[in-house]
Amino acid sequence: MSRLGLDSRPGVANLVVRRETEDEFVVGDPASGNFVVVPEVGARLVQLFAAGRTVAEAADEMERETSEPIDALDFVEVLVDAGIIDGHATEGTPPATARHWSVSRIPARLVRPLFGRTAWTCYVGALVASVAMFVAEPSLLPTYEDTFILPDVVLSLLITNVVVVVLTVVHEVWHAFAGAAVGVPSRLRVERRGIFPVLETDLSGLWALPPERRYGPFLAGMAIDGVLLFAAVAPRFAWSRGWVDLPPDLIRVLAMVVFSQAVKLAFQTLAYLRTDMYLVMATATGCQNLHQVTRLSLKRLFRLLSPEEATILRHAHARDLRVSRWYRLLYVAGLIWLAWFVLHFLWPSAKVTFGWAGGVLIGAPLLSAYWWEGIALLAFASLNVLLPLGVIVRNRHRARKAVA
Repeated sequence: MSRLGLDSRPGVANLVVRRETEDEFVVGDPASGNFVVVPEVGARLVQLFAAGRTVAEAADEMERETSEPIDALDFVEVLVDAGIIDGHATEGTPPATARHWSVSRIPARLVRPLFGRTAWTCYVGALVASVAMFVAEPSLLPTYEDTFILPDVVLSLLITNVVVVVLTVVHEVWHAFAGAAVGVPSRLRVERRGIFPVLETDLSGLWALPPERRYGPFLAGMAIDGVLLFAAVAPRFAWSRGWVDLPPDLIRVLAMVVFSQAVKLAFQTLAYLRTDMYLVMATATGCQNLHQVTRLSLKRLFRLLSPEEATILRHAHARDLRVSRWYRLLYVAGLIWLAWFVLHFLWPSAKVTFGWAGGVLIGAPLLSAYWWEGIALLAFASLNVLLPLGVIVRNRHRARKAVA
């Protein structure tokens, strides 16, 4: 086994090449979910490799076509670094494939009706109806107290966490279903967005599709969130108007679901955290690295750029630089919203949780049932802090392994 060289024939049989813009192409492997944007020369090199040319032969052919020297080996190394092709010259070795989420392998014909015109009309209608009910009855708007559905704080947090996890899985399943509807398998993983731990459905294979076919899978999670929000708001709205009689426990559970779904939908609009709406905006604008370019352009305003970051910004795509001029307003607005959310929701909830746990641990007999409830509550609360840190450590470890 040896490194790819000028006499190597890179294995590109499983790669897809698709024109993204007039002068850019997407090249990648749907099996691994890794894609890069390359100029027309790169797309032509992939075609030559697919035709059986060695790296040196492809470079010579491109020099004849363009009348300029082409570093084909450097291009191959870009594909290797991106994880698109194997970096070793081997014969008969099957390409690496990703471990896809089994739910994403459902046949397209079974899930395609969930994302047709009628379905999207229902998704939008449910969200609009929920907003209308909030306007008509502002008392239905969520507050942090809605997470405490029972007098027992530990039991409340246990139920709330279980419900939130289940609803989050439903959100990700809908992403996977939408991907399957267009023939793209996906992976489920734990990631971090700002201070929040999140489940994420990796639909990298969508980048092999035209932009107009990506929007549905990107928005699918928000679509089902809107339906679930409506399903929780509507009974409470009917109860508030005296149309139905509901048990108090059910009203509190519905309020907790409303809180969960409303926060989740609001969170997805925070494009600066690279949420679902960020992917929609990046696709609509045709940007390659909008998030990083925007972040670095803001740092430049305060003269905080490192030499490496200044180099990245100097060589950024003109489209990313142009869009970042207005996108950074949304970026800053998202930071302000997050600060408001922390102040009005997370901080009051944390005070109640940690205050109650501290009082129990101090006042309850050591190792008593009540004392153990305090420990359990402290563990629940600490998990939301430690999980994002764990994701950071994991990602840095993976990055170091990739470099090695």
